[in-house]
Amino acid sequence: MPAIPNDMLETPATISGQLMQKLDELLSYFKNGFGEFLWNLIMVVAILMLAKLALALVSTMTKSAMQKEKYHRTPEQGKRVNTMMTLLRSAARYAIYFIAILLILREFNLFESMKGLVVTAGIGSLAIGFGAQSLVKDVVTGFFMMFENQFSVGDYIKTEDAEGTVEATAMRVTYLRTFEGEQVIIPNGSISRVVNYSRGDNVAVITISTAYEADTRAVLEVIERAVSRYARENPDLVKEPPIVQGITAFAASSVDIGVICKVNTMKQWQVERGMRLAVKEEFDRCGIEFPYPHVVTMQYTPSEHQPMQNFKHDEGTTRSDLPEWANVEDD
Repeated sequence: MPAIPNDMLETPATISGQLMQKLDELLSYFKNGFGEFLWNLIMVVAILMLAKLALALVSTMTKSAMQKEKYHRTPEQGKRVNTMMTLLRSAARYAIYFIAILLILREFNLFESMKGLVVTAGIGSLAIGFGAQSLVKDVVTGFFMMFENQFSVGDYIKTEDAEGTVEATAMRVTYLRTFEGEQVIIPNGSISRVVNYSRGDNVAVITISTAYEADTRAVLEVIERAVSRYARENPDLVKEPPIVQGITAFAASSVDIGVICKVNTMKQWQVERGMRLAVKEEFDRCGIEFPYPHVVTMQYTPSEHQPMQNFKHDEGTTRSDLPEWANVEDD
């Protein structure tokens, strides 16, 4: 018969006895090692305070760099510096949190056990087990986007899912602010295509619908006069004179005329609205109407020779104008 271990002999058989034993062990631990436990708590608080101080220091340094004029001599340089500072702030935040967690685990003698777990399970399998594959993808994609200078803080961009102004860039996500004021947080790994409206010149494009009955050549001259006057009055918006392309499409109830104009960066929407207003005002002065749906209401009057047939008849009556099977009554 094999020998029974001593720890099994000392373990109470009942649940209440086991619970009391664990309570006694816990009280014995606090009695004998309470000073060490209290010291560990003090060290944890000190580590958290130092981490918070380091985060505040990094935030102050990056904010100071973003406000210095020597780093903002040109708009592009300023955007680049702001982007790098926000990225540095994000990377420093992750690094400080990681170091603080390791120091806290070390204070409670958990670092060695965690290190043994990592070595046993393998770093790769542990990362995949915690779903860190997408995290690594977000971080790597974010670094490539920043170093390739695909966009900067302050640029107006469009991705697959959102469109807005870049507020900040982090290691894992990008923050956008839409026209409606909504903040959109996009993981960097999900960004595969970026349209940057803030790089280079833009083109304002409008389509003007005119009536089929109007003289198209005369309408083209009116549109040319209206958009040219608008360009002369707004030289700070328009970079090159507008071009009236002519007829671009024959719609169901209108002749569409296109106008394009090369404008300064991020001014295309303002110029489009301005040119539409200029064309509308010029059309009003010249008496040219825009096409719109016309509804004609006609009252129907039955003819005396062809009176309206009333298909409603009393139950039990027959109709001579209906087939024989239709006059059969249900039982």
